[in-house]
Amino acid sequence: MATISRFGLVSHLRAEPNQFILHYRRGRLVRSGPGLAYWFNPLSAAVAQVPAEDCETTFLLQERSADMQEVTVQCTLTYRVADAQKASARLNFTVSLGSGAWVEQPLEKLAQLWAQRAQQPARAYLMGVPLVEALVSGAEVIRAAILDTLRADPEMTDRGLVLVGAQVNRIAPQADLEKALQTPTREAIQQKADQATFERRALAVEKERAIKENELATEIELARRQEELIRRQGANRLLQTQDEAEAERARIEAEVQRQEVVAAGYARDARTRAGGDAEARRALAAVEAEADARRVEVWERAPGRVLLGLALQQLAAKIEHVQHLNLSPDVLGDALRQFLRDQAEK
Repeated sequence: MATISRFGLVSHLRAEPNQFILHYRRGRLVRSGPGLAYWFNPLSAAVAQVPAEDCETTFLLQERSADMQEVTVQCTLTYRVADAQKASARLNFTVSLGSGAWVEQPLEKLAQLWAQRAQQPARAYLMGVPLVEALVSGAEVIRAAILDTLRADPEMTDRGLVLVGAQVNRIAPQADLEKALQTPTREAIQQKADQATFERRALAVEKERAIKENELATEIELARRQEELIRRQGANRLLQTQDEAEAERARIEAEVQRQEVVAAGYARDARTRAGGDAEARRALAAVEAEADARRVEVWERAPGRVLLGLALQQLAAKIEHVQHLNLSPDVLGDALRQFLRDQAEK
């Protein structure tokens, strides 16, 4: 959109480089070109602004295929205004001298014009092929037909328009028909997906079986090793018990030997002591017997009064321990007679 500024009785116009300006005064073209900037009298001027850049328009075409099915074709055309004077002569590109905007909507009209011109080649192709073929390969055929037809269209040349490019974005049937057409493919894809799922499950089951077998083999190996460990532990405990028994037997034998040695020592000691005691008792008995014999010999030789004195002496020594003393007349008589006899002999 051109920029127009009003300063009193005159105005100033400034256009962008992609805007082609056509300035008319009193019905004659006095100034033209892209990106102009100039002063002018708005009372005697008429200005048209034609786009110098490439423009795009997208539209939908509703057609029927050879098998009488509704088809929607979405197209995008790129065009350019090659002759701005011809285009402004056939279409109103006039701008308002107050705002600089188009008085009408020329680009919308151009979009309708391109859609009308592109409809004929698209229709001609679609009416000659069935729906499935149109959906499979129709896009490129329609695109080529539109390019060939519109580039050779004299009407577009007279309007100063040039087709730069065409693109068929989509060819689609009605929604229910499209869904029906998609069903076989969808089912095939679903079957492949199911097959892949089954294969994946089978593979998972196979892997699970392999894992279970591996776990079982591992458990069997662990059990075997556990059995071997238990056997070795039992053997080790048996060896340990045998070693302990052997050690205990050796200890007991050593203790028995020690006790035998001690007993032998005690026996030798006892025999020695017993022999010594017996020898001492024999010697003491011999001494006592000899003393008794001497004492008897002394008593036999001693006079009666001496014996009586000795007896009385011994009695006096033990009188404290004597509780009862019985003296018979016979004893006293014999003793008295012996005493008197001894006295008479003197």
